[in-house]
Amino acid sequence: MTFRSLRERRLLSQEKLAEMSGLSLRTIQRAEAGHRVGYASLRALAIAFEMDVDLLERELYAVNPSTDDFVEIPRWVRLFRDWSRGAWMGAPPYSRRQQHIAEAFCIGGGVIFLIASFFVPPTPMATVLRVGAAFMLVCGYLSSVSARIFDRYRLWPSTEISWSQWRPVRTVRTTIGFYAYVLLTLALFFAVLGFALRP
Repeated sequence: MTFRSLRERRLLSQEKLAEMSGLSLRTIQRAEAGHRVGYASLRALAIAFEMDVDLLERELYAVNPSTDDFVEIPRWVRLFRDWSRGAWMGAPPYSRRQQHIAEAFCIGGGVIFLIASFFVPPTPMATVLRVGAAFMLVCGYLSSVSARIFDRYRLWPSTEISWSQWRPVRTVRTTIGFYAYVLLTLALFFAVLGFALRP
């Protein structure tokens, strides 16, 4: 098991784990890149993960050799990762394959909406379909951009969670985050729709 999968399984960001363990963010990033950390740091991580320190050491270093290809992740990328993955909603991270499925769904849905808009008479319904198509195509494009960012900084999780197991962790904070996200998305959609339907 990798350090990142261990961290992501507990739905912890690098910053949160650094705060919980009392270690620097740089130490967390180096450990996640596969570098060995000292026994004191390992013990602090074991306390944060609520694990035995020897078990943690075996899981991290028994199979995974250390690597020197450490990638420095800018702060804006970490914030974008947490936002795009819905970490503030308590959602587990999704894999590269799942990201591409969501991207294909958005683009395919946008194309279907756009084609359907040409088969209805020029009424507000056609405008609604075109706005929905534009919205879904923009979502697909943003999904593609985020996939490239994740590729560049190697942010994908090492293990994939199946769609049936993909369940957000429900707390007050994550529930508020989820409903705020839904309301913001709907407000944006209806604002664009109202602008498009304006005489």
